[in-house]
Amino acid sequence: MRRTLLALLLLLGIAVIVSRFVPKIAAISVTGNVHYDQQRVLLLAGVQVGDPLLWVTRGSVAGLADDPWIHSVGVVRSWPDALHIAVTERSAALTDGATTWALDGTVLTGASQVETASLPRLEGWGNARTTEALELLRLLGPYGPQVISYSPEGFEIQLTGTTLFTPSAEALRQHWSAFVDQRGKRVSVYPWGVSSSDE
Repeated sequence: MRRTLLALLLLLGIAVIVSRFVPKIAAISVTGNVHYDQQRVLLLAGVQVGDPLLWVTRGSVAGLADDPWIHSVGVVRSWPDALHIAVTERSAALTDGATTWALDGTVLTGASQVETASLPRLEGWGNARTTEALELLRLLGPYGPQVISYSPEGFEIQLTGTTLFTPSAEALRQHWSAFVDQRGKRVSVYPWGVSSSDE
């Protein structure tokens, strides 16, 4: 019994050592990447052609998953020597000109001018209200938000064809159906309801 256990442990050790050398990665493909090119994805993952195929796992590419642009990572090993890395990237959703955020609030460093040129812009003064601004952006996405301005009093949001004022995201949510029914050029949300005007 003891000899059998030792033999199994020896075989396992040999298999682990062999897996460091055979099989080797001969081809790598990457899908889902937009912000990063394939070379950058592989650099973040710490993977290259010639690495041992069996040693590449989701855990071993944790450096890639730690990057703010990367939402999730999948790794598929195809026998005998191919590796596929599938990434889901976050998309830039809002910018103040210096900082860019994804919809989930993640700060996306290194966003290019091309990536931020058409984004809704965040402006304001007083205590930062970025989390609430992103919540408003999620609510108002179909209405074409262009500028979200905040102050201690609330938010003024430039939408396609409409300017909206709301004291908070929660107030807008409470009066959502009334907001949707308004057709004025300026819509204001108050604790008691919604008003609109063509001015």
